[in-house]
Amino acid sequence: MKKKILIVIISFVALVCLQIFSSGHGHVVVVEENVQLTDENKELTTANKSLRSTVSKLETKNEELVEEKQNLETMVSEVIGDLDSTRSVVKNIKKELKDERTVNSINNGREFEFQPIKLPDSEGN
Repeated sequence: MKKKILIVIISFVALVCLQIFSSGHGHVVVVEENVQLTDENKELTTANKSLRSTVSKLETKNEELVEEKQNLETMVSEVIGDLDSTRSVVKNIKKELKDERTVNSINNGREFEFQPIKLPDSEGN
């Protein structure tokens, strides 16, 4: 009976020791995974900060481009207005030139024929 008690005690001690080693190994695995996840989290946090900075820069650039687009649209509409004004001026000039050509074709210039002036000769004639 002593042998049975001794075997039970040794088995119990062995079981406790195995449980301690098993728990210790599980704890080590959990700690190693925690360290690895902490490192990955730090890397992701750094990458996130970099991305936020990039997003901020892109948003600023986008605002500048939107403003520039509005300025260009304003300039285009001004140029279109200037072109329309120029077209009307050119139409008026063409009309005036056409009218002038019509008037000039009627005038043959005969009323402007001049006779040369005769200068007196040196003898007094």
